[in-house]
Formats: sequence, structure tokens, C-alpha cells
Amino acid sequence: MVTVRTPSFGRSNAFNLSLALVEALGHSGLTVVSLQPSPAMLEAGALAGNIPAADACRVYTAMVGLDG
Repeated sequence: MVTVRTPSFGRSNAFNLSLALVEALGHSGLTVVSLQPSPAMLEAGALAGNIPAADACRVYTAMVGLDG
């Protein structure tokens, strides 16, 4: 169960709900990622996998389900 707290400076209900959703995803072992990798992400993936950046891009898009 996620508890939504409203701080003294008064965030909106929508903002609090968004924070609770992201927190709940994290507790479930999930995360939110960009659909398209940034150049830095591709470089890091290429280095980690010892593969070209184009291959790292294909791996990333397959992982997030954009490959069909």
C-alpha cells in the first residue's frame, strides 16, 4: 500500500497521485524509461555490451517493445 502525503506547500492531487504511482512501480521492481534512448544511453549500452551504438539502439527498442 502506498501512502500519499500532502506537504505543507500543497502539491496538487494529480501530482501526489503521480508520485504514488511511480513509488508503487518501484516497489514492484519496475521503472519508467524513455521510449527512445538518448545518445548517452546508447553510448553506455554500446560500451557495456561491447557492441556498436546502432546495435545498442536495436537492443533498447526491443526491450521497451518498440520493435513490433
